[in-house]
Amino acid sequence: MKTTIVTLLMAAVLLGGSSTASAGWFGAKFGTTPSLTLFGQTLTVPVPSVTLGAAAGTSVSGSASSGGATVALPFIKLGVKTPKLTVGAPGAKVTVSTEGVKKASAEGAKKGKKKKK
Repeated sequence: MKTTIVTLLMAAVLLGGSSTASAGWFGAKFGTTPSLTLFGQTLTVPVPSVTLGAAAGTSVSGSASSGGATVALPFIKLGVKTPKLTVGAPGAKVTVSTEGVKKASAEGAKKGKKKKK
C-alpha cells in the first residue's frame, strides 16, 4: 500500500513539473473547424454544412473536388469538407490533405512569439 502511494505521488510530481515541456502537445479546439492535437500532431475535421428548406433550392445537383463534396436534393443541401492532418516538429510542420502536402501556416508559430516594441 505504501509503495502504491509513493508511486502515485512521484507520478504526480513528475507530471506537475513537466507541464511546460508538454505545452502544445495535447489539446482540442471547437468551433467551425474542430481539431484534436495529440503529441503535437493536429487533426482538423470541418463541421459538415446542412441546409433545409427553400434556401437549399429545388434542383438536384452534386459536385466533388479535392476540398470537399456537395450534394443537393430538393429542399436539402449537404456540404462536407475534407479533413487535414498537420504533422512534424515545431518550425517544420506540413499539412497533409486531399489537396496535397503543403507547408503548415505560421499561425501556430505566431502564438509562441512575442511582439517586439
